[in-house]
Amino acid sequence: TRFISAELMEDQLLLLLESLDRKIVSQQLNLVRTHITLGPFEREAGAILLLSFPHEEEQGLTMALVELSGVQLQEDGSAVPRDQPFEAVAALFVALYILNLLSG
Repeated sequence: TRFISAELMEDQLLLLLESLDRKIVSQQLNLVRTHITLGPFEREAGAILLLSFPHEEEQGLTMALVELSGVQLQEDGSAVPRDQPFEAVAALFVALYILNLLSG
């Protein structure tokens, strides 16, 4: 957890807590996993996952969480990396994975 807290910003930790409260961590994990494993050109899979959130607030929460990791998520599901986001996205993925396991 030292790695996670060192890499995630306080704003992200707060958004993760809200995500946990709303029970959308597994959906967020799938979205981040899709963009890590499939890359930025797999728009359809990302769009389906992004639109699968039942409420607009949850979609916005997820977009904000991912954007704080240095990736601009578009409403069509595509992702546009900014700077060198790999470490930040990897930290977010690990945090979501652990939260998903613990809440499972």
